[in-house]
Amino acid sequence: MTKMLHKAKPREQNGRDSYERYRLQVKSASIAALSILETTDVDRIYCDLHDDFVQRRKDSDGFFKYDFYQVKTKKKQNSNWTLLDVFGIKARGTENSQCHQKIKDSFIGKLLLHTMIFDDSCNEIVFQTNVNIDDNIECLLKDIKQMSFTNKYTQYLLNKFNLFFPEHEDLSLNIIKEKLSKIRFETDVQYLKSGKDNFEPIVRSKIYNFSEIDLSYIETKQIILKLLEIVDEKSSGVISEYNFENIEEESAISLKDLLSVLSISNDAFLALQKGGDPKAIKSASIIQRTLESSGGGRDEIEFCSRCKTEWDTWVRNNRHMISEMDLMTITEYIRDIIKESRDNNGGNIKISSLRKSIKTLLIKLKDEELIYDLNETYILGGIFSEVVKGKS
Repeated sequence: MTKMLHKAKPREQNGRDSYERYRLQVKSASIAALSILETTDVDRIYCDLHDDFVQRRKDSDGFFKYDFYQVKTKKKQNSNWTLLDVFGIKARGTENSQCHQKIKDSFIGKLLLHTMIFDDSCNEIVFQTNVNIDDNIECLLKDIKQMSFTNKYTQYLLNKFNLFFPEHEDLSLNIIKEKLSKIRFETDVQYLKSGKDNFEPIVRSKIYNFSEIDLSYIETKQIILKLLEIVDEKSSGVISEYNFENIEEESAISLKDLLSVLSISNDAFLALQKGGDPKAIKSASIIQRTLESSGGGRDEIEFCSRCKTEWDTWVRNNRHMISEMDLMTITEYIRDIIKESRDNNGGNIKISSLRKSIKTLLIKLKDEELIYDLNETYILGGIFSEVVKGKS
């Protein structure tokens, strides 16, 4: 008698469960990577290196600091983490019944090891999960945050800390307090929940918040697939020769990678950033989409981005020497060119249709004594500066 596949349960499904947990770690690292788009202090995400992922920050003095993340999930959404689960501490045990090795091998114990190895370079150690924590952990974290260290569990950690890491030199109580203060919990994280979650809208929202790029549903889907793919790639394989270059190549996600995910020209972004554009990612995206919609290529995108930078610089350098009325008049003429190009090209802007209009405008500006030192490059830059403003 033929027996169908679904009639007999497999011996185990640990592989499927392990893959689901790995997939959630990839999602978490993906969300963290998007913070790079802020182009402020976070500049790298290292995948599956020292921990599930590491976030690198650059402080105001130019030094790097690291946030180490462990991502742990539970199948049952109503099952809270306990002290024993996370810290290896028995909630009802006596001090003598506690096992130093279990605490050292616990999730937090492994995270605390980063504070020893990386010392001041370790900024935070983060336990991230899809569920909540019990009252004992809540009280412990509150006690550490307030730097009170009156809770019996925090006192135990404080007094026994050196015993957990005998291979390292003994630390003073003040230094131990500083290391314990680096513990942070992120609980009930929605995009780590199995089944239906809000990962997609969170990605779309973060991209918009960090770059002001408003994505369509299809664009969001495509970007998510690219984002998960690059995190998965950076999380896979063994780094054979462990050095800075190989880590950057095989484990690190940078702004350049994210620009690739968003299909934004890195050269265009760099040109705009160099010119002092505070929203260089958004500007690069708008210029790129505008030109691509009319068949423009990468060379045109980079060139027009550089022209926008030159126009913005020209305006900054001349705004106190040129009357406001003259500048407004020049800008109005530029907007007329944009309208004309769109009217003639089905709503699009084509470089070829701008050339004649720009030359005509330069003659007009000369006749009206508004030419100053303007040229084709500046006017083209002014056109795309106005295009960007129109999308803001």
